[in-house]
This record gives sequence, structure tokens and C-alpha cells, in this order.
Amino acid sequence: MHIPEGFLTGPTTAVGAGVAVAGLAYCVRRAELHGDDGRLPLAGLAGAFFLVGDTPFIPIGVGTQGHLLGGTLAVALLGPWLGALTIAVVTIVQALVQGDGGITVLGLNIVNAALVPAFVGWPILRGLQRLIRRRQGKDTAGGLAAACAAAAYVNVLLAALLFVTEFHLGHKGSIDIEPVVGGTVGVYAFVGVLEAVLTAGIVRALLARRPDLVMIAPPALRRPRRRPRPRPATAIASVPPPPGTAPRVPPPPGTEPRRPASSAGDPRTPPAGAAPQRPVPAADAPSGPTSGTEAATSPSAGAAARVPPPPGCEPQPRPLDPDAPGGPA
Repeated sequence: MHIPEGFLTGPTTAVGAGVAVAGLAYCVRRAELHGDDGRLPLAGLAGAFFLVGDTPFIPIGVGTQGHLLGGTLAVALLGPWLGALTIAVVTIVQALVQGDGGITVLGLNIVNAALVPAFVGWPILRGLQRLIRRRQGKDTAGGLAAACAAAAYVNVLLAALLFVTEFHLGHKGSIDIEPVVGGTVGVYAFVGVLEAVLTAGIVRALLARRPDLVMIAPPALRRPRRRPRPRPATAIASVPPPPGTAPRVPPPPGTEPRRPASSAGDPRTPPAGAAPQRPVPAADAPSGPTSGTEAATSPSAGAAARVPPPPGCEPQPRPLDPDAPGGPA
């Protein structure tokens, strides 16, 4: 599709350069007014993809060859103005680095590859989209992919016809135009089928996974189908209760149990540092009334309980004196 160097006259290339500069200036202006900075990284990725995908692979003759254009896919993903600028950058890189197309005819190549999809292909794509919407009654991913495929095929044929017209009107020297017309239109009729299939497949895949990347898609199709899962809240670190025990629930504020204050004069409260009292067995407790002495020495009277001596320290009974009165005879 790219016109080689030395095949067209100077006035023809000058007209092509003027049209390319005016068209790109208009695209830059419209892209600044209605563009989205978030699409600039996508434009860079799309440009790299088109640079690789537009590699020439079908020789036509007269110094040129046929390849994919990608103009319809660019305007469908990026819009007409940013898409045209992306394809223009790709065309310039192909001319300067890959040698695909001449330097003096770069304006005409930009018109054919970038401006035709933006100024002609975009209205055709929009018209096909509305027509399919009326027939189906609503916007569908398949209908939009079909509209992009049809628009891609029409854009390729229009660019091929414009290429032949430029050769016919501005060729230099004696060139037989009939082989150029037959070879170019015939090859790009086949290239248009490939580009239509690839364009429809890429648009359909993006609508299924990332519909927000397809600018031409209506709002009903650009909504993401899978909602992102909410992130779980960060749990407060706590020590889990032992197995088999119920978790402790704190009481409501203001209902905490209060511990009664101990009185120093309470006989039931043992003094600080005192040994623990030994309870008196029920069998040894007196069942009848006790005397005053026993009541005074009773643990219930407030005195400390009698602690038995350690083993081996029990008091031994005093031996009886035989000479004492009352002793054993």
C-alpha cells in the first residue's frame, strides 16, 4: 500500500504532504479537546501491535507490497482522532526504519493509511453500527464486531482505490497503470478479508474481557461484566480461646461486677501474713452447748485454729511418781 520513492511527480507529493499536515493538525486539535489521557498508554501498545502486524508480506509489483492496515481497529479502540495519529506514527516509523514507502511521498501514505479510516471509515463504522442496532433491537457484542468487520473491509478497498488513483494521476515517466490497478485491487481484496476477520475477532475478544478498551462500544457494552471482589477487612489480632471453651463476652459498659471492700475489723478476714486456718471437721465439733472457755477458744469466736505440731514434736506424757500420793501402789 505504501508508495515507493521516485514513482510520483513533485507536485503530487507536495499536495499529499499538505493534505497530510492539515489532517494531522485537525486530529491533534480534536484529540486535545475530546481525548482521554488514560488512552495514551493504550495508543502506545496499539502502535507497537500495528507496527508488527503491518509488516509487508504480499508482493504486488512496481516496488510495493500488500499488508494489513489496521486503521479500522485503531479508530474503534482509540476513536477517530487518536487512532489516526497512532497509524500516522506507525507509517512514519515504517518509512524511516523498515524502508516501507518513500520519504517524499510520506504525506500520501499517511493520507491512505491514517486519514481515510478517520474521516471516511469512522462515519461508515458508525452508520453500520446504527443499522445493525435497528435490526437487532439492541446493542450486542456480535453486532458491533460485525460492523467493525464490514467497515474494515470497506476501508481497505477505499485505501487501495485511492492508491491507484494517485498512481494514475501523478505517476512519473511511462508506467503501465493496468498491472498496478489489477495487482493492487486484487491483492487488497484478499487483504481486506483477513483484516475484517482479525478486526472482528479482536473487538469481540476485548468486549468479552475488557469492554472499557473499546471506545466505539456503547455504554451498555462497556460495563465490566465481572465485578472486583471486595477486599476482606483486616481482622484485629486476638488470642483464640482454648478448645472446648466458649469465647468470653465482655459485659456491657457500666455493668461490671464490683468487688466488696474488706474491713480490717471483720473477724472472718484473716490478717495479712497469717497462716491459713484449718477447718474443724464436723465429727469433732461439739454437738451440745459449750462453756464460756470453750466458746472463747473456739475458731468461730475469732481466734486462730489450733495447728498440730510437726511429727516427732508431740508432748510426751509425764511419768507418774510411785512415791507420790495417789500413785500406783
